[in-house]
Amino acid sequence: MRKLLTLLAIMALLAVPSAAFAQDDGTVTVVHGVPDLEVDVWVNGDATLPGFTFGTVTDPLTLPAGDYDIEIYPAGTDPDGNEPALADTVTLPAGANASIVAHLDAGGAPTLSVFVNDISAIAAGNGRVTARHVAAAPTVDILANDAVLFGGVSNPAEGVADVPAATYDVKIVPTGATEPVVFQTDLAVPEGTNVIVYAIGSLDGGSFTVAAQAISGLHSAPTGVPTGSGGLAGDGAPLRSMMFAALGLLAIAAGAATLRRNEG
Repeated sequence: MRKLLTLLAIMALLAVPSAAFAQDDGTVTVVHGVPDLEVDVWVNGDATLPGFTFGTVTDPLTLPAGDYDIEIYPAGTDPDGNEPALADTVTLPAGANASIVAHLDAGGAPTLSVFVNDISAIAAGNGRVTARHVAAAPTVDILANDAVLFGGVSNPAEGVADVPAATYDVKIVPTGATEPVVFQTDLAVPEGTNVIVYAIGSLDGGSFTVAAQAISGLHSAPTGVPTGSGGLAGDGAPLRSMMFAALGLLAIAAGAATLRRNEG
């Protein structure tokens, strides 16, 4: 549990409003993919993420590097007179356009994954789909209009493909099969947008669902850092993305190596 709360502390740090900072060092989106865990998170004495729950995808955030004091309480706990479940100092490095996901591994244990988001230019008339398997579930195939878009995707792998901008009938099925369909939805892929879909939760535990984010403005080579938007856990509505931008990959590799608890 302490390990999981530490992971959530790192995620909570990334959710501090960007207006509080004087410089922009990168863009980060945070995804809560651990079922049955709700916490209140305080950063530098401020309530930053009250009631942080499974399926939440934050808005994209621009943050500077630095050290921050984190306190985590069970949801609804008054911090006055109560000890936090976890109190720590977290060091945040500069980063690229990345997504931080607290989720279950294939065996159901909580873990943390960092993904670089592909913000390279998309050809006219196309959009981009990124599918990330971060659920306690077997290897799956992801179908678009009944054709395999990504085959043999295991936790915590991803698939990335540029496709014609359109709305697709998307299904998640066991690898090599068409039944049972464990999730199905219409997925709108707008032109110039990277639509990022996360399979989260636990298939055996009954919490398996989908969360999503989108990064728009990729019609041509970006002049800044596109931010995009967060999404909600799958409710059947259209969801709101294996080549990385080289500079982004280098930046997140350096960031992931130093994204840690400050033991001092």
